[in-house]
Amino acid sequence: MQKFSYHTHTTFSDGKNTAPEMIEHAAAIGLDEFGISDHLIVHKNIEQLRFCGAAKKIFHSSFDNELVDLCNKHADEIRKASKKYGIKTRVGYEADYFTYNGWTEEFDDFLKKIDYDYLISGNHYFMSPDGEDIFDIWCFEKYKDIAPEDTTVYLKRHFQTLSKAVASKRFWFLAHPDYAQTVCGYNENDYQTEFYNTVQALLSTKTGCEISTKGLRKFGHFYPSKNILSQLIEKNIPIIVSDDAHEANQICSFFDDAENELAQLGCKNRLIFAEK
Repeated sequence: MQKFSYHTHTTFSDGKNTAPEMIEHAAAIGLDEFGISDHLIVHKNIEQLRFCGAAKKIFHSSFDNELVDLCNKHADEIRKASKKYGIKTRVGYEADYFTYNGWTEEFDDFLKKIDYDYLISGNHYFMSPDGEDIFDIWCFEKYKDIAPEDTTVYLKRHFQTLSKAVASKRFWFLAHPDYAQTVCGYNENDYQTEFYNTVQALLSTKTGCEISTKGLRKFGHFYPSKNILSQLIEKNIPIIVSDDAHEANQICSFFDDAENELAQLGCKNRLIFAEK
């Protein structure tokens, strides 16, 4: 079984346990390495997410100095707990990639000011063509009266955004590429062209992708689907097993099942952390 886990969340964002509690548990179950990747969701019109049930503290309208201070204090807490519990722990963020003018420049400037080791690309929102308007995918049905385009248009743009995020070369791996499967009427066969482009972006940038056991916990099947995972493995995209743990007892949950799935599909290329 893979002896590390890098897609996890703490009370800094929407997790149930503190960073020290997560790190203590990771050490207790015998992991060689651990990573904490709390959500980094920054959009200037973030107040549009009024239907979202997530804690408001995970949303930010700007990359201001307050957020810089929060992230650096978070990193300091992680590094101290890493030493205390004797397990190498890396500081990461699962960042939503937005496309309105100026966002990437602000994001890059922010990254220069904070202490971190890696970034995961994890998009949870539909966007308008200019990226100015955003809608939470998880509760998209509630936006139907104010979302002006057909759902299929948003879904196609979502996959296009994943490709843009990967092509930006800012991220170590892509999280839950078919997260949008929760949308009513979703059929992955309708978006093969868009996902093919995402695979090509992963291939050209040598970016990895996860198989997430969170899907198994919530829906009875992995993120991504077996069909999508097969395409990734066929193209030799490096794969990492993730738990997307939001509490300590979810760390490494169903990792044995994920290993069996990867073995059955003939996965030979596994993603490991490369030191900077």
